[in-house]
Amino acid sequence: MTREQDHPKIVKKIVLAFDICSSTSIIEDLHKTENIIKWRDFLIWIKNYLQKKSEEYDFSIYKFTGDGWILLFDPNTSGKNLVNFIQQFCRQFKMRYKRKIEDFLETPPSLSGINFGIDRGSLIRFIMNDKIEFVGRAINVACRLQSSIKDKDKSPQYKALVTKPLYQDLRSSFKGLKQTKVRRRLRNIAEGKEVHCMKISFET
Repeated sequence: MTREQDHPKIVKKIVLAFDICSSTSIIEDLHKTENIIKWRDFLIWIKNYLQKKSEEYDFSIYKFTGDGWILLFDPNTSGKNLVNFIQQFCRQFKMRYKRKIEDFLETPPSLSGINFGIDRGSLIRFIMNDKIEFVGRAINVACRLQSSIKDKDKSPQYKALVTKPLYQDLRSSFKGLKQTKVRRRLRNIAEGKEVHCMKISFET
Protein backbone atom coordinates (compact mmCIF):
# COMPACT_ATOMS: atom_id res chain seq x y z
CA MET A 1 0.00 0.00 0.00
CA THR A 2 1.29 3.48 -0.89
CA ARG A 3 1.79 5.63 2.16
CA GLU A 4 0.94 9.35 2.02
CA GLN A 5 4.29 10.27 3.55
CA ASP A 6 5.97 8.66 0.53
CA HIS A 7 4.08 11.03 -1.81
CA PRO A 8 3.68 14.44 -0.15
CA LYS A 9 1.04 16.68 -1.66
CA ILE A 10 1.51 20.31 -2.67
CA VAL A 11 -1.42 22.56 -1.75
CA LYS A 12 -1.93 26.30 -1.98
CA LYS A 13 -3.31 28.14 1.06
CA ILE A 14 -3.80 31.53 2.60
CA VAL A 15 -1.92 31.32 5.89
CA LEU A 16 -3.10 33.38 8.85
CA ALA A 17 -0.91 33.32 11.95
CA PHE A 18 -2.02 35.12 15.08
CA ASP A 19 -0.56 35.70 18.52
CA ILE A 20 -1.87 36.93 21.86
CA CYS A 21 -0.14 40.12 22.96
CA SER A 22 1.69 40.11 26.33
CA SER A 23 0.90 36.44 26.95
CA THR A 24 4.09 35.88 28.98
CA SER A 25 3.24 38.74 31.35
CA ILE A 26 -0.36 37.58 31.65
CA ILE A 27 0.64 34.01 32.49
CA GLU A 28 3.15 35.19 35.09
CA ASP A 29 0.52 37.42 36.74
CA LEU A 30 -2.10 34.67 36.82
CA HIS A 31 0.44 32.20 38.23
CA LYS A 32 1.29 34.65 40.98
CA THR A 33 -2.34 34.94 42.08
CA GLU A 34 -3.09 31.24 41.55
CA ASN A 35 -5.53 32.02 38.74
CA ILE A 36 -3.67 30.21 35.96
CA ILE A 37 -6.76 28.06 35.34
CA LYS A 38 -8.32 31.20 33.87
CA TRP A 39 -5.72 31.17 31.11
CA ARG A 40 -6.33 27.52 30.33
CA ASP A 41 -10.07 28.18 30.09
CA PHE A 42 -9.44 31.20 27.86
CA LEU A 43 -7.31 29.17 25.45
CA ILE A 44 -9.98 26.47 25.34
CA TRP A 45 -12.57 29.14 24.54
CA ILE A 46 -10.41 30.36 21.63
CA LYS A 47 -10.01 26.79 20.34
CA ASN A 48 -13.77 26.20 20.50
CA TYR A 49 -14.47 29.55 18.85
CA LEU A 50 -12.08 28.73 16.00
CA GLN A 51 -13.61 25.30 15.52
CA LYS A 52 -17.06 26.84 15.23
CA LYS A 53 -15.92 29.56 12.82
CA SER A 54 -13.89 27.14 10.70
CA GLU A 55 -17.12 25.76 9.29
CA GLU A 56 -18.61 29.19 8.64
CA TYR A 57 -15.47 30.63 7.01
CA ASP A 58 -14.06 27.42 5.52
CA PHE A 59 -10.62 27.26 7.10
CA SER A 60 -8.68 24.56 8.90
CA ILE A 61 -6.98 24.93 12.27
CA TYR A 62 -3.44 23.80 11.59
CA LYS A 63 -1.37 24.35 14.71
CA PHE A 64 -1.45 25.76 18.25
CA THR A 65 1.79 27.67 18.82
CA GLY A 66 1.58 28.19 22.59
CA ASP A 67 0.14 31.70 22.54
CA GLY A 68 -1.56 31.68 19.15
CA TRP A 69 -2.63 29.57 16.21
CA ILE A 70 -1.90 29.05 12.53
CA LEU A 71 -5.01 28.86 10.34
CA LEU A 72 -5.16 27.72 6.71
CA PHE A 73 -7.75 29.18 4.33
CA ASP A 74 -8.60 28.15 0.79
CA PRO A 75 -6.38 30.16 -1.60
CA ASN A 76 -9.49 31.56 -3.30
CA THR A 77 -11.07 32.78 -0.06
CA SER A 78 -12.54 36.22 -0.68
CA GLY A 79 -11.10 39.26 1.01
CA LYS A 80 -14.53 39.99 2.45
CA ASN A 81 -14.60 36.55 4.06
CA LEU A 82 -11.15 37.06 5.58
CA VAL A 83 -11.92 40.56 6.86
CA ASN A 84 -15.25 39.49 8.38
CA PHE A 85 -13.59 36.64 10.25
CA ILE A 86 -10.80 38.84 11.64
CA GLN A 87 -13.18 41.63 12.67
CA GLN A 88 -15.56 39.24 14.44
CA PHE A 89 -12.69 37.45 16.15
CA CYS A 90 -11.18 40.73 17.38
CA ARG A 91 -14.50 41.86 18.85
CA GLN A 92 -15.15 38.55 20.59
CA PHE A 93 -11.59 38.29 21.88
CA LYS A 94 -11.69 41.80 23.32
CA MET A 95 -14.96 41.20 25.18
CA ARG A 96 -13.95 37.79 26.50
CA TYR A 97 -10.47 38.92 27.55
CA LYS A 98 -11.92 41.80 29.57
CA ARG A 99 -14.34 39.57 31.51
CA LYS A 100 -12.31 36.39 31.90
CA ILE A 101 -8.68 37.55 32.11
CA GLU A 102 -8.12 41.26 32.67
CA ASP A 103 -10.43 41.46 35.68
CA PHE A 104 -8.24 38.85 37.44
CA LEU A 105 -4.88 40.54 36.81
CA GLU A 106 -3.02 42.43 39.51
CA THR A 107 -0.97 44.38 36.98
CA PRO A 108 -2.66 44.27 33.57
CA PRO A 109 -0.16 44.75 30.71
CA SER A 110 -0.31 47.99 28.77
CA LEU A 111 -0.84 45.98 25.56
CA SER A 112 -3.57 43.38 25.18
CA GLY A 113 -5.23 41.85 22.17
CA ILE A 114 -4.19 39.81 19.16
CA ASN A 115 -2.27 40.52 15.98
CA PHE A 116 -1.93 38.73 12.66
CA GLY A 117 0.45 37.90 9.83
CA ILE A 118 -1.04 36.81 6.50
CA ASP A 119 0.51 35.35 3.34
CA ARG A 120 -0.49 33.03 0.51
CA GLY A 121 1.53 30.32 -1.18
CA SER A 122 2.22 26.66 -1.83
CA LEU A 123 2.74 24.29 1.09
CA ILE A 124 3.88 20.69 1.24
CA ARG A 125 1.34 18.52 3.04
CA PHE A 126 2.62 15.29 4.55
CA ILE A 127 2.15 12.88 7.46
CA MET A 128 4.54 12.83 10.40
CA ASN A 129 3.89 10.76 13.53
CA ASP A 130 0.37 10.08 12.23
CA LYS A 131 -0.43 13.81 12.09
CA ILE A 132 -0.93 16.06 9.08
CA GLU A 133 1.88 18.61 8.82
CA PHE A 134 2.63 21.47 6.44
CA VAL A 135 5.87 23.18 5.52
CA GLY A 136 6.39 26.07 3.16
CA ARG A 137 7.48 29.67 2.78
CA ALA A 138 3.98 31.08 3.30
CA ILE A 139 3.87 29.69 6.86
CA ASN A 140 7.30 31.11 7.63
CA VAL A 141 6.42 34.52 6.19
CA ALA A 142 3.02 34.75 7.94
CA CYS A 143 4.62 33.91 11.31
CA ARG A 144 7.50 36.35 10.78
CA LEU A 145 5.08 39.11 9.74
CA GLN A 146 2.95 38.55 12.82
CA SER A 147 5.95 38.75 15.15
CA SER A 148 7.29 41.91 13.45
CA ILE A 149 4.11 44.00 13.77
CA LYS A 150 5.43 45.46 17.02
CA ASP A 151 8.58 46.73 15.28
CA LYS A 152 8.21 50.52 15.07
CA ASP A 153 4.64 50.30 16.39
CA LYS A 154 3.81 50.93 20.04
CA SER A 155 0.20 49.74 19.56
CA PRO A 156 0.39 46.50 17.54
CA GLN A 157 -2.81 44.97 18.88
CA TYR A 158 -5.65 44.16 16.47
CA LYS A 159 -3.46 44.77 13.44
CA ALA A 160 -2.29 42.57 10.59
CA LEU A 161 0.68 42.62 8.27
CA VAL A 162 -0.25 41.34 4.80
CA THR A 163 2.20 40.54 2.02
CA LYS A 164 1.98 43.02 -0.85
CA PRO A 165 0.93 40.54 -3.61
CA LEU A 166 -1.91 39.15 -1.49
CA TYR A 167 -2.97 42.65 -0.49
CA GLN A 168 -3.19 43.71 -4.14
CA ASP A 169 -5.58 40.83 -4.87
CA LEU A 170 -7.78 41.60 -1.85
CA ARG A 171 -7.35 45.37 -1.50
CA SER A 172 -10.97 46.30 -2.23
CA SER A 173 -12.04 44.28 0.82
CA PHE A 174 -9.88 46.42 3.11
CA LYS A 175 -11.71 49.60 2.15
CA GLY A 176 -12.65 51.61 5.24
CA LEU A 177 -9.85 50.14 7.36
CA LYS A 178 -6.72 52.09 8.23
CA GLN A 179 -3.93 50.94 5.91
CA THR A 180 -0.23 51.76 5.99
CA LYS A 181 2.61 50.77 3.70
CA VAL A 182 5.48 49.35 5.77
CA ARG A 183 8.72 47.47 5.31
CA ARG A 184 10.06 44.75 7.55
CA ARG A 185 13.19 42.66 7.67
CA LEU A 186 12.06 39.10 8.36
CA ARG A 187 14.46 36.57 9.82
CA ASN A 188 15.72 34.12 7.16
CA ILE A 189 13.33 35.60 4.56
CA ALA A 190 14.37 37.40 1.33
CA GLU A 191 18.07 37.15 2.21
CA GLY A 192 17.72 39.82 4.88
CA LYS A 193 16.28 42.42 2.52
CA GLU A 194 13.26 44.50 3.52
CA VAL A 195 9.91 42.98 2.60
CA HIS A 196 7.20 45.39 1.44
CA CYS A 197 3.83 44.74 3.08
CA MET A 198 0.64 46.46 4.22
CA LYS A 199 -0.38 47.03 7.82
CA ILE A 200 -4.13 46.84 8.33
CA SER A 201 -5.81 47.99 11.53
CA PHE A 202 -8.85 46.07 12.80
CA GLU A 203 -9.08 48.05 16.04
CA THR A 204 -12.54 47.56 17.58
